[in-house]
Amino acid sequence: TRLWAINDSFGRAELHALHDDGEWLGAVAVAGVENQDWEDLAAFREHGCPYLLIADTGDNGGLRNALSLLIVGEPERADTAEVALAWRIDFRLPEGPRDIEAVAVDVREQSVYLIAKRHFPRVLYRLPLHPNDPGIAQVAERVGSFDTLPAATARERALDPQFGRFRGDVTALALDPAGRFALVLSYRDLYFYPRRASQSWLDALGNRPTRLEMPPMPQAEALALDPASRTAIVLSERLGAPIYRLRLP
Repeated sequence: TRLWAINDSFGRAELHALHDDGEWLGAVAVAGVENQDWEDLAAFREHGCPYLLIADTGDNGGLRNALSLLIVGEPERADTAEVALAWRIDFRLPEGPRDIEAVAVDVREQSVYLIAKRHFPRVLYRLPLHPNDPGIAQVAERVGSFDTLPAATARERALDPQFGRFRGDVTALALDPAGRFALVLSYRDLYFYPRRASQSWLDALGNRPTRLEMPPMPQAEALALDPASRTAIVLSERLGAPIYRLRLP
């Protein structure tokens, strides 16, 4: 299985191809853009073609009024020199700057969903996958909030006074292409949210999730869904970080 990964803020504007055993296969440059703070990567298929959506949406300082989603055709080979943008979505949030690290695509709805970090209850936003006027910056729709994901515990805060308060923060999102469930990753664990046919994604995130406990990881921030094997693939930041597969309910 080939995986795609990105580096964090101010890294090179490139996609890294990985084998699922962790072997690095190569880097593909993304033409004409910069990596201001790339934070998530979402794969989807539209009209039979595979795409990757790069979320340049990180904002630890709460200073960015403009964020971007960069969409490219998935490279066929890991040794491809360069890939061009298929389209981009520039946007801002209705409340002003917020850090976004969790992004996923629902092709059936033609929507992109985003979850803000460091806000309680959690806030879910939505953007059109294909804006009517791509030349104009969009204002993301605030779909609503949900509070079913545990925040950092008092023990976590006490054990790590500097970073313990972030243990419950949302770092990645994945949506089942068939619409049956959502996966939400935090620094602590992975959460499986079932979705009934009549529910919206916000309604589904209001359901009680199944907690999938992860082995200790330095900084769990990357999530991919493998529907064929019904597993989730979780990666961490930092060199030497492990890759885990977790079987879904």
